[in-house]
Amino acid sequence: MTTAAPIERSPARAAWEETGTVVVPGVLERARFEAIQAETLSRLDLTTPYVREEATAHRDGSFASPVHCGFLPAGPELERLAYDKQLLAALRVATGLSRLVPRGGAVVVYHEGDFQGLHTDTVKATATVGLALTNGLPAMGWAPGLRDAHPDRLAEVIAEHGLFPEGDGFTELAHPYADGSVRAFAGYNVPHWRRRHPGQLDFLATLSYMDL
Repeated sequence: MTTAAPIERSPARAAWEETGTVVVPGVLERARFEAIQAETLSRLDLTTPYVREEATAHRDGSFASPVHCGFLPAGPELERLAYDKQLLAALRVATGLSRLVPRGGAVVVYHEGDFQGLHTDTVKATATVGLALTNGLPAMGWAPGLRDAHPDRLAEVIAEHGLFPEGDGFTELAHPYADGSVRAFAGYNVPHWRRRHPGQLDFLATLSYMDL
């Protein structure tokens, strides 16, 4: 009986699996970025509160914890970016995930005091793209050492370290602003969070991609 040869991973796939994140340059023209900014400002009246008081594990394996911010559904400009074929091709190459498919987008609105506790994204977000639409958006918390951790373990982390962990094994991940690049990260696999927001109003566009 012969043993099947191991499947070789591309360098991009290996890097993605090791770090859980990649910055993809040269995929967002300035005019398109500014159009998404303007669209966001013009639709702020459609923002709805996104509030959760408890930590919960979901059936898809994702983990949620307390959150307080605003949620703005994607407008036409952001939706076109979410389904842009060139962006999708660049993400597939950069992550090594050749079967990524887009699942849509949204804008998270942060006012003073808003936050998102340690959580993971839905299973439909094998790769999440974060696009800062305001200059000075604080970095998000990032725990690559907890990649693929069971929700019970994440509940223990919150009990031990709180909603916004600090110390060894916990770091930060910043999003590029208006330089033509986007950051993709393993939203479903790696826990992340956002501390209580400072005084300024900030917007983060998010796009989700699922690996079939």
